Amino acid sequence: MKIYMFAEHDDLQDFSEQLNSSLEKWAAEKTIFNSICRKEQLNTSRLIEIGLEFETNKSQKLKEPLNFLYGLAKQYECDFSVGIIEGQDYSDVCFFGFEEGKPDMFEIACYLGFE
Repeated sequence: MKIYMFAEHDDLQDFSEQLNSSLEKWAAEKTIFNSICRKEQLNTSRLIEIGLEFETNKSQKLKEPLNFLYGLAKQYECDFSVGIIEGQDYSDVCFFGFEEGKPDMFEIACYLGFE
């Protein structure tokens, strides 16, 4: 399953470069995570897409990015959406972060349809 986790904030453009730099550095050390920063040719209705995209069928693979992104959410006072990519369709499933609170890996895995 293809999954995305994108930053959500009304003023995301104000700190997009710093956030993207943190994401790129973290993802560069990983094998399955791709850092995303799109300002054109967007796949969603967002003004900018900053976050991660990856593919997994295992709920345990959610733990590391959720913990990392939650740290960024607290630092930048933003939230993150978690969603599913099906072909060209991006569908939000749930949210976590500064306003939404700490992510629950098992709950998110359930929302994504993992067993």
